[in-house]
Amino acid sequence: MAFIIILILGLVLRLINLNQSLWLDETTQAVTSLGTFRNIFVELQGDFHPPLYHILMWGWAHLFGNGEIVMRIPSVLFGVATIWSVYQIGKLIKPKGSLSFLTALLMAIAPFHVYYSQEVRTYAFTAFITCLSFYYFLRLILNKNPNKLGYILATVLMLYADYYGLFTFFAQIIASLFLLRKKITKIIPSFILICLFFIPCLFLLSVQLKTGSQATFFLPEWGRLVNLSFLKALPLTFIKFSIGRITIFNKNVYALVSGIIFIVYGFLIVKGLVKNKKLSVDKPLAVILFWLAIPIFLAWGISFLIPNYQPFRLLLVLPAFYLLLTYGLSSIKNKITFIIFLAFAIIVSGFSLMTYYTNPYFHREDWRGAFRFIKQKAEEDQIIKNISKNNQDNLDSSNKTLALLPSETTRFPYDYYSQDKKVLFMGVAKGFATVQEENLIELSENITSVCYIYYLADLFDPQGLIPNWLESQKFVKIGEVSFNQIRIQKWQSK
Repeated sequence: MAFIIILILGLVLRLINLNQSLWLDETTQAVTSLGTFRNIFVELQGDFHPPLYHILMWGWAHLFGNGEIVMRIPSVLFGVATIWSVYQIGKLIKPKGSLSFLTALLMAIAPFHVYYSQEVRTYAFTAFITCLSFYYFLRLILNKNPNKLGYILATVLMLYADYYGLFTFFAQIIASLFLLRKKITKIIPSFILICLFFIPCLFLLSVQLKTGSQATFFLPEWGRLVNLSFLKALPLTFIKFSIGRITIFNKNVYALVSGIIFIVYGFLIVKGLVKNKKLSVDKPLAVILFWLAIPIFLAWGISFLIPNYQPFRLLLVLPAFYLLLTYGLSSIKNKITFIIFLAFAIIVSGFSLMTYYTNPYFHREDWRGAFRFIKQKAEEDQIIKNISKNNQDNLDSSNKTLALLPSETTRFPYDYYSQDKKVLFMGVAKGFATVQEENLIELSENITSVCYIYYLADLFDPQGLIPNWLESQKFVKIGEVSFNQIRIQKWQSK
């Protein structure tokens, strides 16, 4: 009964604020999912993910549509399923004791996991399928009703869900070498089969790596955008795992809070490890430690060559983080001390969740509000007019407003939120390139108003060619509004 309550709590927390606007990557997923099946693989060439989640969401969208809440429901369900999975891992490790309940509780209220259980991306699905892979892997390692077929299937799905699954798979191989030693021959055939099943995905990976290298070459700021600095990466990952997507704007307070959390959580994790000094004896603890540490350090090291390190991409190791945390908690014998540490962890997560729920700044990019504003402005200026009751989609030929973005590659929010196409759109730069003078075609004479969506302008228009071009076309900037990270500059013809 207690576990059912934890599951319900996890579900409720993942349903709050589910109706946020989709941000850029989510609109890309939503638009692609309602397109043709073949188009999935066209779009994947510019993405850095395997195809499994995209295929799942293509089927989901064709069954239920691609509305905001509808598209997020699978991630919510995968998030709750992850709570169930870590509970099963806890029971497998320690059938008696509080480890399974503690881990499930902390996972249910984990702010980082809650946030990405509301995202139309692969991360919640990957965390769930990775838990399943390690559940079956532990059964093999511990020789507790081993199921090789279940392990192979879950691990192959993990690799097809996220390329970071390669790091967790490597962690399993290292754990096997460390723990099984001479008995490793029993699991090698499974490893070989998993590798063989993944071979078809290598071609797509090679195309995506090539595309990524081109983006880095032609867009100098791309690497900085998608990759944390080397020194900040590890500490920021620890803090994001603990408090989620929120931040504290006062740097001194942020450093103080982060330091306290680091000391407390670090103490608990170290306490759990110290109690079990011989990791080769405590096989589950060694597996969990490898699950957490190896993917993080591999991703950190590889970021030198492939700039792609972000904490959210490591959501698949977050369950290991909480398992190690509860290892330390469950090792505390004094009841009062145990309650104090548990209360601290609950307060940290609770405060982070409350901040996320109540402060719109920490919500996703508000493209819905941005295009609602642009359309409303056009209507107020009497730019969009109905020609007749029978033909409401015609536009007045003398006055039009234009939604302008620095790059065509970021047009998906427009495609999703302006499906009626009553607001004209133009993306200046084409593909992975910066704005060039030849991209700046003259506006037609009937354009009287421009809403310049200043999104990733530092990346695609570092020279500020677009504002200069607007001025040369006799437009004047009359104001600016913001929709949670989406800045819109309003330009009017003289």
